[in-house]
Amino acid sequence: MKNKLLYISNFILLIIITSCSSPKFYNEVAIMQKQIQNELIKKSNASKEIRIKDYNMNKLVFNKLKEELKNTQHIIYFYSPDSSISSKKIWFTVYDLDNKIFYNLENSTNNIKKIELVEKTDYLKDKYTLFVFDNYINNNCEILKKRGNEKLSGIRNYEAIYQVDLKNSKNKSCYFKNFIIMD
Repeated sequence: MKNKLLYISNFILLIIITSCSSPKFYNEVAIMQKQIQNELIKKSNASKEIRIKDYNMNKLVFNKLKEELKNTQHIIYFYSPDSSISSKKIWFTVYDLDNKIFYNLENSTNNIKKIELVEKTDYLKDKYTLFVFDNYINNNCEILKKRGNEKLSGIRNYEAIYQVDLKNSKNKSCYFKNFIIMD
């Protein structure tokens, strides 16, 4: 009986989640993000290092790109929070693999819940983001983790890059501590 109730409640939750107005990629990223947070909490006292907001930035990003991604089935999504402890600034990059387009976004300094599309382009300009994407696409998550484990002073945040393939149901992610890229 308990299993049947659990099944029914999960089914109802799934219907509610899939009927929400947020775009299709949000749910997949939210699941992977929760798995990463659970893994980090199990490993150490990393829960103190994860930036948990009182609102969901991922939902805001995917709502902002709702029209741009409506015919897309495959994306790579990366967000990078400012490492300053008091800052609420976050940069986002969404790569539409189907159409080969990068969307660079950030939250507004005047209203942290407002997401602004900064640029729509076919290439990345930012060296840090380019380094992360290149290594992720080439299956070098371990290089990103190794760079993130280098000894640096200051605040360290975990960052994650997510790949969502709705057509083939093959989602994957990579998380690492932020690091510095030198020229």
